[in-house]
Amino acid sequence: MTVIMTATTVTSVNAATKDVIDSSKTGSITIHKYDITVAEKAGVDVTDIISTGEKNAEAEALLKDYSIEGVEFSYMRVGDVETMSENGDVKLIYELPDELQAIIGLESADAVKADGSKIYFTSQQINDAMANALLDNTATKDKLEDYAKNGSKMTLTDAEGVTSKDNLELGLYLIVETKVPEDVTYTTNPWFVQLPMTDHTGNYWFYDVICYPKNQTGVPTLDKKVRNNPDQENVVTGSEDDLNIFTGAREEYTYADTVTATESEVLDYQLLSKLPHITSTSTYLTVYTFKDVLSKGITYGQDAVIAFYNEKDASDSVNKNNVNESGAIAVWNKDSGKFTQTYSVLEDGKSQMTIEMTDTGLTEINKNYSDKYMVVYYTATVNSDEAVITGDSGNPNDVSLKWSRTSENYYDILKDECIVYTFGIDLTKKFSDDKGDPTKVQFVLQNQTDDYFVTATGSDGVYYVNGKSATEEGATQFCPAADGTLVINGIEGDTYAMTETHSDAGYSLLKEPMIIVIHSTTADITSATTDEVSVQISKASAIVDGTEASMNPCKTDITSEHALVVMEVLNSKGFLLPQTGGKGLYFITILGVILAAAGVWLTSKNKKNV
Repeated sequence: MTVIMTATTVTSVNAATKDVIDSSKTGSITIHKYDITVAEKAGVDVTDIISTGEKNAEAEALLKDYSIEGVEFSYMRVGDVETMSENGDVKLIYELPDELQAIIGLESADAVKADGSKIYFTSQQINDAMANALLDNTATKDKLEDYAKNGSKMTLTDAEGVTSKDNLELGLYLIVETKVPEDVTYTTNPWFVQLPMTDHTGNYWFYDVICYPKNQTGVPTLDKKVRNNPDQENVVTGSEDDLNIFTGAREEYTYADTVTATESEVLDYQLLSKLPHITSTSTYLTVYTFKDVLSKGITYGQDAVIAFYNEKDASDSVNKNNVNESGAIAVWNKDSGKFTQTYSVLEDGKSQMTIEMTDTGLTEINKNYSDKYMVVYYTATVNSDEAVITGDSGNPNDVSLKWSRTSENYYDILKDECIVYTFGIDLTKKFSDDKGDPTKVQFVLQNQTDDYFVTATGSDGVYYVNGKSATEEGATQFCPAADGTLVINGIEGDTYAMTETHSDAGYSLLKEPMIIVIHSTTADITSATTDEVSVQISKASAIVDGTEASMNPCKTDITSEHALVVMEVLNSKGFLLPQTGGKGLYFITILGVILAAAGVWLTSKNKKNV
């Protein structure tokens, strides 16, 4: 990082004395801190700003909107400034302590003067050594930041990005940026300040130095995604032979902002964050905590694991079951000691999972995973009960990431969301003569998209999906209530065949299955920092036997529209056939008498002919 230094001209010193250092005076250092990343994105050209040591009103005006609050600078007076005169060669020399010499790569043998324990170098030697040492950036900056802990600290930069220290003893000072707020990625390289300094024209000394160091900033990313679990065998009932015919794997199981799912289904979740850039100790992360919230209709599996990847795409086809074979550069399980996971129920009935990095975990991240992709994998199950919201409102699953660097009380919060959508059927059973018994009617429901039969629990015409069967024999027979109503809650947005398998006596079954197509709600979700996440939805729709069908709101939350496919099934009375008894019986009796009489007549006739 380049440091811009300017100075305020000291006019109170007369011309006779300002040409030489007044050792009775003290000096001051003022620092203005700016965000070079945001400034350059806004089109500000900073290339012509020169570090002179003088006050630069133009630079302050140009960069005033890009100041950074919450930065700490440490300062140390590292040595005296002396004049060395030898064989007619006169020059300024600077004292450096042994430890500082070693950090920047100076050798005592290279010193221009040794006076007891004091070792002196020229400014050129010091500048060249510092520049070379900082080529490795992180290693040397870490050492200098650690060294500066022995010094004094300025107050944190204020809202204008300014901090200062006055009444400083004259000499050579080392300035190190030791704490930064959350969005700083690159700290300014440590630098030396001489009090007093010579002005840029080389005409006089001044004692109040103003510095304009610049930072680059950046933030991590946060995405919460969900997908259907491809391990369908775990949720389908039936014999081993039955399962062989189950073809329930979708063409793709990809993580997305939204998913449509059945009740009782286990879903895969991922919290994906690109870690911020970490350059040295002052930019280390001190807090990295996920707070994840599930709607009350979804239950955590309490099985979170964390993995790190070089590339984002490497995490796309992974869940907590196969993360160890995913090519991750590191995998942390719950027993690693590198993070904690805690679970709680909130006042509104929602569940919360908190994933917090321990000191051990933060140390590993800070030293190894700058700019890497960090992924939290876990599973959760959609409940089989009325807590699950059907329809357009869906079941939002929120996450926030609180992160901080080294500057106390300065943090940022990122937010994102994914949504689980589920639907249902709101069927009314009727009879042509209004005399049939709806409770005698039965239906089975088959998901034709994934080729499974639906199972559910329920009574009195209200059901909640609780699983999948590979065969019709294992499917639930759905029965309407006595008033003819039948509600099936918790099916995913797919194509279904609903077959009437039983009706009341004397009524005809439907000729063929009813084909129901549910197009799931989808959402365009935009993540946010601190503010609420933006969600723009496309509403659900349904088609029954090729015709658009209406959809009722959710039964437990009428604000959630397009939830239940509205259907009405009419059974007609069967055609009447002649019955035993009545006129049919009379006809048979008469016919029997006639045949009997004919038989008697034939017998008598035969006897006469004998």
